[in-house]
Amino acid sequence: TSRKQEKGFLLLVYPSAAARLSTLPGHAPPPICRIQMGSWVIGPAPEISELDERAAMYRDKRKAMDYVRNWICPGCRKEYEPIKNMLVDLPPFGCVDCGLKNDAAYEWKITQCTLNGISLDFKTYDQKLEPHCTLYAITAVIDCTRRLEGAQKGFVFSAPFDINEMVETYNKRTGFKLGNEPQDKLYETYDNCPIVMEVLKSDGIAILIGASDVTTTPVPRLKIQSYFRVDPKDVLYITRLLAGGFPLVAGIRHGFLFNYLSDGQYYCAPTCENTSDAHAVALIGCGVGSNGNKTETFYKVRNSHGIKAHSHYQKREFGGDFIVWSSDVTDVWGLYLAQHEC
Repeated sequence: TSRKQEKGFLLLVYPSAAARLSTLPGHAPPPICRIQMGSWVIGPAPEISELDERAAMYRDKRKAMDYVRNWICPGCRKEYEPIKNMLVDLPPFGCVDCGLKNDAAYEWKITQCTLNGISLDFKTYDQKLEPHCTLYAITAVIDCTRRLEGAQKGFVFSAPFDINEMVETYNKRTGFKLGNEPQDKLYETYDNCPIVMEVLKSDGIAILIGASDVTTTPVPRLKIQSYFRVDPKDVLYITRLLAGGFPLVAGIRHGFLFNYLSDGQYYCAPTCENTSDAHAVALIGCGVGSNGNKTETFYKVRNSHGIKAHSHYQKREFGGDFIVWSSDVTDVWGLYLAQHEC
């Protein structure tokens, strides 16, 4: 184990082999020991070259609503082809020469795509009234990522997770109650996302097993290998991550009207600068639309308030995903899964 100091935090860097060991058959989860608050390892985000490689490998195995037209910059008349990605081809973001932005409207989301004939839709989770949105948003991203990785190989990975057990594990590992951590122990004083990620990296989340599998020991667990943070202002990169098969965890400020959102409705977050009560959600798609008198990128969001949240009359009062403007997102995190067979 190596150590280094960065931005006032002690970062513990573990060998990658150790991070994968407990995913192998016969390896039990490590004994419970406290994770030192403030000791987290934020890994590197995917390079553009990795996104291009994923596009080259899987574009012919998908079914999605691609943006297919070339864009000619109205300013300098330079022509641009759509940006090729793993899940969907996106319109050019803008002109690299004159800086003019492309205002062509489009929208898509991962859950409407298929890969190798397998749907990439996944479960809508329900945190109920507990302050566990970070864990549920990360679990949704893990679930979506697991489904993506399975579809790449032609398999459906959809065994349910034991989130209640994960809450208990988090509380034991950290010594705090999930969602009620001391403010001075959080990332930048308000975000518990890297702490939850560290527990998921060390312990993983348990897979619920059926009655026929009661002899399985130990209970299978799915871990993350690493996690990374993305600048929320880097909108072009975020859209490429999503289209490249990286669903993301994001924080948004929410106000009184949040619970009244319907499926497919745009949410305009409160304009206050306070991020201490930000709500964690999963970003699963993106698009471009008109926000007032300006063109802006938006993200498709999956919440964790159950299948009837954000209901719509056309869905017989069942809910769906809503939309948030890119300027209203406060934090963005992503992850890589460790090697797994579930």
